[in-house]
Amino acid sequence: MRKFLPVLSLAALAACQPPVPNDTLGGVGFGDYDQYHQQREAQLNAERRAQAQAVQPPANYTSPVQEGAGYATASGAPTAGDLAAAGIGQGQLGQPVGAPLNAMGQAVSPSIPDVAPANPVAPVTGDAIAAAPAQSHTGISDENDFSAVASRETIASDKARMEQNRAQYQQVQPTDLPERTGAASAAVDLVQYALNAPNRKGETIYPRSRIAISSSERNCGRYDTPEAAQQAFLRAGGPQRDSKNLDPDGDGFACYWDPTPFQKAKQ
Repeated sequence: MRKFLPVLSLAALAACQPPVPNDTLGGVGFGDYDQYHQQREAQLNAERRAQAQAVQPPANYTSPVQEGAGYATASGAPTAGDLAAAGIGQGQLGQPVGAPLNAMGQAVSPSIPDVAPANPVAPVTGDAIAAAPAQSHTGISDENDFSAVASRETIASDKARMEQNRAQYQQVQPTDLPERTGAASAAVDLVQYALNAPNRKGETIYPRSRIAISSSERNCGRYDTPEAAQQAFLRAGGPQRDSKNLDPDGDGFACYWDPTPFQKAKQ
């Protein structure tokens, strides 16, 4: 009997608890979501109608409409006659915003002086067009056209023109080439050297010492062009000697100078 006493106590406590509703998905304070949605839509529609009524103009309001030079006024507004009696003319009403005022505070129209054109252009008539000289256009010569030449030349005039051209013709006799002087006389003819060379670039035919005081690449960098390096090499005793260390491979061609284009032209 003592075993059933706790069970009976729990059953009594459960009977005293309030019932829990089965629908737990509904909105707070409403039976379901559809009812809440309908009430929310009704509230929003009421707010829209209240705002629309708040911005509507009064029933007796009339918007001003421009009619000709004057304006239609609303009820209670001054008419054009009232404005004229007050010294406000119709011309003042027609002035644009920002127009200048006179000493009495009345709007005045800015005056624009009449300016005559600086260089008036006269109209072109048919007589002026006829009197204008015709422009000559240089085209292809028609000296080979017999009919064109025969229309403006005769045998006598053509003979006279040929004799005039023959008298102006001068035949120049060839002369010897001028000799080089100064620094140009000391320059070596590289073209002649390339044509007379017995070998091609890279073929060693001259003995060179393996002991070099300075680098050949550094020595070649002292010259602006390969042609200048080749001329300095030949003036210093090349190709047999290479005192400037410009031809370490012994082919007779210093630095990057290449005689191949001249040798191919000879062939």
